[in-house]
Amino acid sequence: MTATRRAAKGTTCGECRRRGVRIARVHRGERLCQACYKRLFKRRMCPQCGNFARLPRLEPNAVCLTCENARPCVRCGRTGERVGMRTPYGPACIACAPYFKSAEPCERCGTPSRWLSRRKELGHDLRLCPRCARAGHETCEACRRHRALEPADGRKLCRACSEQGEIPCPECRQPMPAGCGKRCWDCYWKEVAEYRIRLNAAGIVSPALAQRFADFGAWLVATTGPRKTALNIKGYLEFFLQIGKEWNDIPEYGVLLRHFGAAGLRRRLLAVRWMEAAGLVVVDADAREADSERRRIEATLNRLPAESQAAVILAGYHATLRARAKAGKCMLRSVRLALSPAAGLLETAAAGRGLPPDQRTLDAFLRRSPGQQAAISSFVTYLRRAYGTELAVPRRNALQRQKERRAKLLPELLAVMREAGDTRTVERRWLRIALQYFHDLPARAGKNAADDDVATDADGITVRVKDQRYWIPWPKRAAGASRTYPDPDATNPFHRGGDRNDST
Repeated sequence: MTATRRAAKGTTCGECRRRGVRIARVHRGERLCQACYKRLFKRRMCPQCGNFARLPRLEPNAVCLTCENARPCVRCGRTGERVGMRTPYGPACIACAPYFKSAEPCERCGTPSRWLSRRKELGHDLRLCPRCARAGHETCEACRRHRALEPADGRKLCRACSEQGEIPCPECRQPMPAGCGKRCWDCYWKEVAEYRIRLNAAGIVSPALAQRFADFGAWLVATTGPRKTALNIKGYLEFFLQIGKEWNDIPEYGVLLRHFGAAGLRRRLLAVRWMEAAGLVVVDADAREADSERRRIEATLNRLPAESQAAVILAGYHATLRARAKAGKCMLRSVRLALSPAAGLLETAAAGRGLPPDQRTLDAFLRRSPGQQAAISSFVTYLRRAYGTELAVPRRNALQRQKERRAKLLPELLAVMREAGDTRTVERRWLRIALQYFHDLPARAGKNAADDDVATDADGITVRVKDQRYWIPWPKRAAGASRTYPDPDATNPFHRGGDRNDST
């Protein structure tokens, strides 16, 4: 007996408006009593299947319920599914039927929902929302479905997985947990990926480019897997839509590079790889690198306010460098590396003593960024020639370089001293930083020191590096001896490397 025939008395007929009648048929969302149903529906042959059935007399092309239920779902387009609702637009499967209903409050929590249901195992007849109906449910360890679980062999499994274990997938015949239902997860994601590829390809106007997109989707499924393709295929649609808007088909790589730039193509790297694998484009690595360098140069030029004196100076320097690049005397990468310290020096000068920069500004910049000394020399030459300044790049001796390195290491050294402990991590960090600070050794000396090369005693730590022994104090003793770490000179009580270094 159908749900409409089980309708309780007191239901109102939508045609005659009588109350307290039993509903015989629901048609186009309207409930009809027995009298109205016999008056409006007459027995005649179905034009589709040829069987006799009661059909609406005012609809000559109407078909029987069997043929109507066999139509594809009006929402998802699937056939062969159970019909959950007959809407004015056609049948809706049981999974899509709730989308055509209006939300009603849950009888337990009051939350509006279209997916209200009754659960007999809960011992009441309340209509519950999915959250209240699934209270106490967990994810099955085998099929990954959210269901009521039955512990079995120490695992949390649903009833199907607990009783049946693994069964062959009806589609691919590979073993799958019984709780998965009609197909395994691989078949599910494959179907979803194919559906989303077709759906997105339908949004491309050019038929040739739509076929390109479908080919790309198939390549993406074979390369990255159906699940990742289903989740990410929509992100590539905008890229193909822009191509269709400009050219209706995939152009040469140089044209794509000029329109999207190296950064834009890098964001759609898999699409470019497919184009290259399919023979549609030939990737030019030199052109791509040149585009990246031009983008970085433009970002450096935009660091300074437009129309400011600093921007004018930097633009003139850039014109000089660009002329040298066109003459083949330098590369774009060299232009970018030369512009970066020049922009930094101009920012320092604009915030301090004014433009063009003077010697004190240059010295202050090099103290803060000593590694830019070689790169800034060409800009200093340009300032002397174009603006008549008397700048000179100072030469740094070994002692100055040592002091600069130690000045950079000092914050790390103090941080380790403040968190000093006996853990291996702290000890290794202390070895790496202290060997650089006290003995001017490279960072890899402390990183690569084996346990056999490290000896500890009450006074400190002795480390053997390339047949030489170096002594450093314990972090706690160093921190306890002075609140502010002393300068690295001969009077430094912790700089005992010269006294303790000897050959093995």
